[in-house]
Amino acid sequence: MELDGKVVVVTGSGGGIGEAFARRFTAEGAQVVVTDIDGPGVQRVSGDLDTVGVAVDITREENVQAVAAAARDAFGRIDIWYSNAGYSGPPQPGNLQTDEVWNLTWNLHVLSHLYAARAVLPEMVERGEGYLLNTASVVALSTQADKVSYSVTKHAALSLAEWLAVHYRPRGVRVSCFCPSAMLTPMLLSNDFPPGHPIFAMAMSPEDVASVLVDAIRAEKFLIETEPGSGAASLRAKADDYDAWIDQTATPSRPR
Repeated sequence: MELDGKVVVVTGSGGGIGEAFARRFTAEGAQVVVTDIDGPGVQRVSGDLDTVGVAVDITREENVQAVAAAARDAFGRIDIWYSNAGYSGPPQPGNLQTDEVWNLTWNLHVLSHLYAARAVLPEMVERGEGYLLNTASVVALSTQADKVSYSVTKHAALSLAEWLAVHYRPRGVRVSCFCPSAMLTPMLLSNDFPPGHPIFAMAMSPEDVASVLVDAIRAEKFLIETEPGSGAASLRAKADDYDAWIDQTATPSRPR
């Protein structure tokens, strides 16, 4: 799908990687609806892009419906809904985490994607075209030993995207799941890595990641990676010898 002339909702676009996506999509000719829980961020980015901004918590279904209504009121339709918003938190090796953290990650990484599908699939199916794009993580294809709720809910995000693709691709709705490796975002920096840590050399800039995403949308690929083949390698290792993969992975992994 080409972005030129398309109406795109990007959640989590009041800052970080989502802001980079919103700016790049706009440069590609899309009309972007900016939405984030960060009100000042939404105002800043939507003002810069001269577009619609909605500051809401998308873990509530009525708020997702409100964003969809605002997009339709402004532009008449929604061509692409990009469920990008996420939460990582600091590394917590061996910590099973609180219900509060589990509820946040589940609601944000899984239910908000479901709410988006409920909001836009009927119109997309009726038109015979549309695009659902969800962010998970390369963690969804492997695991992250020091962040249990992040790892589990990112697996669930990938699983939901798979199900949506199986059921709705035949009806004209494209579905992609973005599973990036390390990116230079506030989420990565929240891990308090010391200056000169190797992860900074590995991590891609938001602008470079946005270019990867635009190319993948154009190709309508289901699995989108910033390190091509990294997820497949993990899946092959699991299939070949799951116990060996567990033993190899049983030390805290690099946060993504």
